[in-house]
Amino acid sequence: MTPEEDKFDSMPFIALIHHISRNKLKYSMKNPNRIDMFHEGRYLMEIYKRKNLSQDDLANFFGQSKGTIAKALRKLEDKDYVERKIDENNRRKYILNTTKKGEKLAILLDKDLKTWEAKVGIDKLDDETKKQLRQIARKSEEILKE
Repeated sequence: MTPEEDKFDSMPFIALIHHISRNKLKYSMKNPNRIDMFHEGRYLMEIYKRKNLSQDDLANFFGQSKGTIAKALRKLEDKDYVERKIDENNRRKYILNTTKKGEKLAILLDKDLKTWEAKVGIDKLDDETKKQLRQIARKSEEILKE
């Protein structure tokens, strides 16, 4: 490593992504609500965006087990951020929505995410680069199914 280089210059690309993700989680823990952004915060934001989401849909969307989702949802319910109701058309299915308190937090978390993205420069990435990164994420999931 030359004096002009730092650890990021020699880091594999996937390690850079991991590093960015890990630092985002650390940054998120600075929020006054101390919500777990690895699970709970992301789930809350998705439930807020996609009203009347089923618990199964949430598990499929995040690629998580139903047990992992259920555990996080219990925490969100205990904090009065989310409510689960039995689907009238399928009594074995739960429908998820945010409470008023959950809506306020989801909006705050989204604002916090956008602030962080601006601070680190993600908001400056062009649409083509964002599209390529999304495609890489899709492919990384697809190869697991092979």
